[in-house]
Amino acid sequence: MNLQAQKAIIIKQFNQINDENLINAIKNILDYALKKEQQNLDIPEAHQKLVMERFEKVRKDPERLLDWEEVKKTLKT
Repeated sequence: MNLQAQKAIIIKQFNQINDENLINAIKNILDYALKKEQQNLDIPEAHQKLVMERFEKVRKDPERLLDWEEVKKTLKT
């Protein structure tokens, strides 16, 4: 079962609930989950800028990239 189908089932079940305490508990869980997701999505502007600068350097000079297999060999020694 895919995620959208699971969500639809949960919504249908939720709509049948009349227990105020259960509804509040579910709301608290959802609020917590949304807050956690938002925290995971917030990337500091300084980090975004650093990545974009590095990307631009690679775009201008792709030869500067190292081969990962070669790099791994140097790390093992």
